[in-house]
Amino acid sequence: MDRQDFERVVPELRLKLQRIALYYLADDDEAEDVVQDTLLKLWTARDAIREGQGGMEALGTTIAKNLSIDRLRTMQRHRHDELTDTIVHDNGSNAQTRLEQQEDEDWIKTTIRNLPDKYRAVLQMRQVENMEFAEIARIIGTSETSARVILSRARAKVMEQLRQRRT
Repeated sequence: MDRQDFERVVPELRLKLQRIALYYLADDDEAEDVVQDTLLKLWTARDAIREGQGGMEALGTTIAKNLSIDRLRTMQRHRHDELTDTIVHDNGSNAQTRLEQQEDEDWIKTTIRNLPDKYRAVLQMRQVENMEFAEIARIIGTSETSARVILSRARAKVMEQLRQRRT
């Protein structure tokens, strides 16, 4: 693969790599570092990659996923607030309403932070990013059925915590 072929494939691939890294790291700067490292590894291995975008995309997504996981382990940062953007805020004017909203938001953050990493990642990909199960399965390296089961279990854990909170 020559430089022109590589440069032709990289823009679209870059977006996919960025999305994968963000799923795991939930930090734009860290994700960009992973993307840069991934592209550098792809450039270094360009002669061994099958022709076309398919081989580069498959290898790139695997590298990005592994680098993201390695970075998480290195940073000892297994818990983060990926789903906080999905919380709906009511612009209630009284202090009691605002306090309740803050308590609810904190509870949701804590509940999601306590989910296993894979559950949290699948929940993020499906609920926030509206990704299809085929793409989720490809990213996490499993079957569509397994991705559906993981999502179901993640939702069940959140619901279980909600039931416990209400009692």
